[in-house]
Amino acid sequence: MSGVVRAALRYKSSVSASFQRGFVIPISSQNLVSCFSTESQKPPSQDSTASPPPPPFNQSDTSGLIYGRLLGIHRHILKTDVIHFLDGSNLTLDDVKMDYNRSFLPLGMMLQFPSRNAYDNALRALVRNGRFYKLERADRSQWDTVTPYDGKTILIKGIPRNAQFDDIEHILSGSEYDQSSINIFMRSDGYEPVRMATVRYPSRTQAMNAFITKNGTFCLNNRVSVQVLQ
Repeated sequence: MSGVVRAALRYKSSVSASFQRGFVIPISSQNLVSCFSTESQKPPSQDSTASPPPPPFNQSDTSGLIYGRLLGIHRHILKTDVIHFLDGSNLTLDDVKMDYNRSFLPLGMMLQFPSRNAYDNALRALVRNGRFYKLERADRSQWDTVTPYDGKTILIKGIPRNAQFDDIEHILSGSEYDQSSINIFMRSDGYEPVRMATVRYPSRTQAMNAFITKNGTFCLNNRVSVQVLQ
């Protein structure tokens, strides 16, 4: 007797026995194929090279640097002010950069957090301290395009148009600065162009001393203002 006939008889006997016991074996095309098939069942293939699905967003890896942009700041804010305001975010002076426009008016402050937890702590600090500023997510490219002044560069505004390089040096006399870093240019500051200059100092302390001693002094007949660039 062939294998196919024996399989059919066994299936018929099992159905009859099921009716006698009071239950029915469900008949489907899959059952019939499995009964009359002469090939053994193959287990579902498993591709060992397939990568596992990505974790849900709320379970993503919290390690690595997170970048943010702080809005609502004023031109005289210091890096240390932001670090103290966002207490618990593990920020250092090197993790904070001021983003200026061409006229050196602050657009925002770029922040580099050591982890997602540090970023979340900053958000909680903003709520706890009264929401004076707004913090939004940024990416690495935004951080990289911002020039770091590190509190070591001063901006001199209000320089007369007929002032020469020697006149700028006269303003800076008595302070130690990088002479090769002096850069004089014209920028719009409101309604009319203003002559400005940037000068870099070896340290933050020396730049702050220049701000204290040189702000409000005169260049020729013009009173100039000095600002420390963060």
